[in-house]
Amino acid sequence: MFFPLGKAGAILLKSDGFTLIEVLIATSLLMFIISTFVPIFSLLNNERVILSDRRTISSQLHDELQAFLWDDPNVIPVHFTKNSKHKKISFDFTKEKNLIKGCANWENVKKSKETICLYGYPQK
Repeated sequence: MFFPLGKAGAILLKSDGFTLIEVLIATSLLMFIISTFVPIFSLLNNERVILSDRRTISSQLHDELQAFLWDDPNVIPVHFTKNSKHKKISFDFTKEKNLIKGCANWENVKKSKETICLYGYPQK
């Protein structure tokens, strides 16, 4: 629908800048919303990746530890490195009393070092 504000060809005399103020307020609200939610979504995505990496690496550590629990535990201490999902993961296996300790070390998305350790009883 179209509602004419005046006669055709006539200049509006009352132009007090209302549309300019409307546009400025709408733009500032839009920028406020964008500047609030983009960092939040970025943080959530990084945390999702970190948790996913922790689950994957702890599962790999569990699988690697099983070989030392079922086979001869006398070859311990052992240290080796694997690449997984473009991450360099360092595995360390040592004996502590009557347990075998397996640890995985890597660098997460936030460029900080993380370590997960699991313990197991060797099968005799």
